[in-house]
Amino acid sequence: MSSRDTPCRLEIGERLIHLSNDRVTVTFDVERGCVSLAGLDSHTSYLSRGHIQIEADGITYDSRKMVLKSVNSIDFRGKRGSGKAMVLRLEDTDRNVEVHVRVGVTKGQYGFSIMTQLKNRSEEEMRIRTIVPLAVDVTNESRLFTGRSADEVRYFRNGFHSWELTQARRVEPGENLSHDFTVIHNTRTSASIVLGFVTMTSALCTISLTGSEGDAERLSRVAAVCAMESVPLTPKASLMSEELLVLAGDNPHALLSEYVEVTADRMRAVPWKHVPTGWCSWYFYYTMPDEVEVLENVRFLSERFPQVEWIQLDDGYQQAVGDWEHNERFAKGLAALVEQVKKYGFKAGVWTAPFIASQHSEVFKSHPEWFIRDSSGQPIEVGQNPLWLGAYYALDLTNPDVVDFVKSLFSGLRDCGFEYFKIDFLYHATQAGIRHDPTKTGAQALRIGLQAVREAVGDALILGCGAPLGPSIGMANVMRIGTDIGTNWRYDWGGGVYACAINTMTRAPLHRKWWINDPDCILVRQDDNDLTLDEVRLWLTIVALSGGSIIMSDRMMEVSEERLRLVDRLLPPYGRGAVAIDAFTNEEPRVFALKIDVAHGGWAVVAVVNLSERDVDVSFTLDSVGLSEPVPHHVFEFWTETYEGTFEGAVQVRGISPHTCRLFAIRPETETPSLLSTSMHFTQGAVEIRECVWDSQKNELAMTLARDCRHNERVFIVFSPRWKPREALVGGDTAGMKCVAPEVIAIEGRFRDGQEIVVKFERKE
Repeated sequence: MSSRDTPCRLEIGERLIHLSNDRVTVTFDVERGCVSLAGLDSHTSYLSRGHIQIEADGITYDSRKMVLKSVNSIDFRGKRGSGKAMVLRLEDTDRNVEVHVRVGVTKGQYGFSIMTQLKNRSEEEMRIRTIVPLAVDVTNESRLFTGRSADEVRYFRNGFHSWELTQARRVEPGENLSHDFTVIHNTRTSASIVLGFVTMTSALCTISLTGSEGDAERLSRVAAVCAMESVPLTPKASLMSEELLVLAGDNPHALLSEYVEVTADRMRAVPWKHVPTGWCSWYFYYTMPDEVEVLENVRFLSERFPQVEWIQLDDGYQQAVGDWEHNERFAKGLAALVEQVKKYGFKAGVWTAPFIASQHSEVFKSHPEWFIRDSSGQPIEVGQNPLWLGAYYALDLTNPDVVDFVKSLFSGLRDCGFEYFKIDFLYHATQAGIRHDPTKTGAQALRIGLQAVREAVGDALILGCGAPLGPSIGMANVMRIGTDIGTNWRYDWGGGVYACAINTMTRAPLHRKWWINDPDCILVRQDDNDLTLDEVRLWLTIVALSGGSIIMSDRMMEVSEERLRLVDRLLPPYGRGAVAIDAFTNEEPRVFALKIDVAHGGWAVVAVVNLSERDVDVSFTLDSVGLSEPVPHHVFEFWTETYEGTFEGAVQVRGISPHTCRLFAIRPETETPSLLSTSMHFTQGAVEIRECVWDSQKNELAMTLARDCRHNERVFIVFSPRWKPREALVGGDTAGMKCVAPEVIAIEGRFRDGQEIVVKFERKE
């Protein structure tokens, strides 16, 4: 590809080497051994004096102390456009190692990618602890676009696995760690930098931010680290880091979205084709389900929620964790259970924790050599679970016998008829220790295990849980992105609505790109539930707006019809996910916004959430939730069916009580009467209304319904003072109209799919 075909170019000078696209310039300083990123005009410096470091055998190899031997360029074209890379060949002074640094820019991208290859040119084996493809010591000379202030700078901390809390945080003195990626954001200027690994198959990756004691100059170092776990590197062999992407700008949401999309492409993500809905046994039966109870729930669901798809059997059906044969509570066997589930019109799913085994399991007692070991050769205890009556241990997935065991397990479950596989506690596969194959890292061991599962189940659905996120991309179709929910606001061990709500909002950008997000189950039961109705509604609201899986987990036969109607309002899932517009500013996000665009209109559905212990006031601009029309906007609250009036430019919400939320439909004001909201579905018109048309000749608003209702529901219409509603028809029959606010009417009925609602208006003189 010639330079005429691409805006990317390479300029090689004696002291400086410039690699540019149509947005930025990456400069390598030959004398200093450092990389900088700036805007094309050079007036905006995003980062300066970044360097490469490798730790091996107690020796640190640093690009700042190495000599540049050569530069090569590569033109490339991929799904995301054309680009150019420069490959820098660096050599240390004693010539024991050679380091190749590949820096790439892509057309239209505000940043660059970088990866590092280490070649062992010595005659002795080396052990590599870490490869750092980019580190910046933040000083007055080595600057970051975001600044350093403790008061202004936040970093987005992504947890290691599904259950770890993910949120914006202040940079504290000492090490601050984010896994896979981070967003460094200045809350005053909006200056933002994303650093994230776009490949994560061979190493567990972190972004480390070091904080000093001072407030004004708190952020002192940023390093992107690939943990190589002291794997041996033989003479003449080479070892590659993962690829890091660095993006900079003033819109952190757009930057993170770009990173997530690039990673999805590089890791070959496999999101499931649609959002799962169904029921899971865990949150009522825990480790004591039985086939009679499971089928009682199935029968009930077939009558009350026949539109859901999956019945997932969770922990408790097996002999022990590690011994996956059915126990006496499932005496007829798993295949018979699956057959019954299918007879009721559902598909069957099953839980396993395939990479661990309890101390009581036969597999642990019979094959201690199958487990990750300590220096004395003993299996390493990786956890205690009182529900399993003791300790459990991590299988060594680099052992071919273990891989055969995993494949046999899942082939057998697939033969039983299961089509959905929830695989749990996956992060233990990365446990540090002695493995059968010492050349494999924890990330590689995990991928070996995940590949074994995939080969055994074919194209069935895999739901990852307790999983390291990065290495699971391309393997899991659905991913739990938060901790366990339970019937409590906040458990001492970290679970509950509070933590689940935060992660569901902060990890929303991953949805439909890396996989389908699984927020965890919805629990609506009125008994044996420590959650208030407000807390239940808050959790349902966040799950619904996230666009992720909707899985029930109550003993459904005991749930009151009033509570079941809460579930009705979530189904079917809308699919598209909301954005927490303050996710890079607040540890507890407060505004979760979903832009709706359908044939009959565009509006925003916005949850304003208070996860704190005090009343709060919240305001947000209409532009920030995707509404750019310079007109007043109607605001309607879904759960209380309250018209809040019109707002221009911004919405202010006063006095939100602790542990509550408000769910608003926000629509632009129109000259003619229009749909305002419905009581049927949380989108308030996107799913339950198929068409909505104003007839200017007849002065009629006509809507076609798209669902059957079990109970009376309401449709809300708003109009300006120049209009007067004259008559309402539902399916051709006259229906009542109730004025619920000035210029707002409600039409109530037990509506049917395909039914038409027509409201006739007359213009006031």
